[in-house]
Amino acid sequence: MPDTIIPADVRDLLLNKIDSVAELEALLLLRKSADEDWTALGLARRLYVAESAAVELLARLAVSGFCVSAGGLTRYRPSDEELRRTVDRLAEAYARSLIAVTNLIHAKPSRIRQFADAFRFRREK
Repeated sequence: MPDTIIPADVRDLLLNKIDSVAELEALLLLRKSADEDWTALGLARRLYVAESAAVELLARLAVSGFCVSAGGLTRYRPSDEELRRTVDRLAEAYARSLIAVTNLIHAKPSRIRQFADAFRFRREK
């Protein structure tokens, strides 16, 4: 599968700012309904995840500059136009090449390290 399936800027965004398919789905849902405010509960119901997971997803998206949150409400508002355009291209790439995009997310080295770290024994201090 050639690397050209996913544009370079979209690949960089996925590798640097998106850690799970659930996070990607949350981002694309917020983008699709950019004029709406979302609560964690509303997102949880829509994505079929626990409310606590939705809280974490929304927090990660806000920290990454995809949205703004205030008073328990979150709205899609990328921190700059370049990010907005890249997310638009991400949505296109995901619609066109879902498997390639999800494979890239699942193959991220940081995810492998996190999994391995879960089994590492640590010496107590």
